[in-house]
Amino acid sequence: MRLKLRKNQSSFPNEVLQETSLKILEILGDGLTSIPSDISKLSQLESLTIQAPLLETLPNEIFEFKNLKILKIKNCAIQKLASANPSQNLEKIQLAQTSLSEFPVWLCKLSKLTELDLGHNNLTKLPVEFSYLENLKRLILDSNKFEELPHSIFNLKNLKHLSIDGNQFSEEEKERITDRLGIWF
Repeated sequence: MRLKLRKNQSSFPNEVLQETSLKILEILGDGLTSIPSDISKLSQLESLTIQAPLLETLPNEIFEFKNLKILKIKNCAIQKLASANPSQNLEKIQLAQTSLSEFPVWLCKLSKLTELDLGHNNLTKLPVEFSYLENLKRLILDSNKFEELPHSIFNLKNLKHLSIDGNQFSEEEKERITDRLGIWF
């Protein structure tokens, strides 16, 4: 179901919460400022996309859907994600074009995660625990504020695609990345 909110509509339409068998939900709302924690009623969700430029926080329930495999949160004003107990079925996460400045360590518990897009944020570092994402195959870190490539990335043995354009790497760091990963700038 694609849910496109009326222009400047700031509230989440509660009637959607009655659709408990939904598997796919895409929420597009230029005026949306919050999502109710009752979204947990949509327990069958496998794919959730949220695009809402005024949205600054998310209820933890979004990360806890047991069947959720794909989560896309983009073009939001979220700076930090609260601690959560995420679904272990998550395979793909996009947290792009937000204002995220701190990587949530609890995401490192996602053993099935194969794709992670953190592009166009304000990240400067990744936690050491990032190397726990052993099944990660695709990682996008474009247009953040990294000055050096986090060492934990070098331990990701299954990583096939790494995108790091638009960061603040020094020439020395670019040489180190080229030598270590064969990535040219």
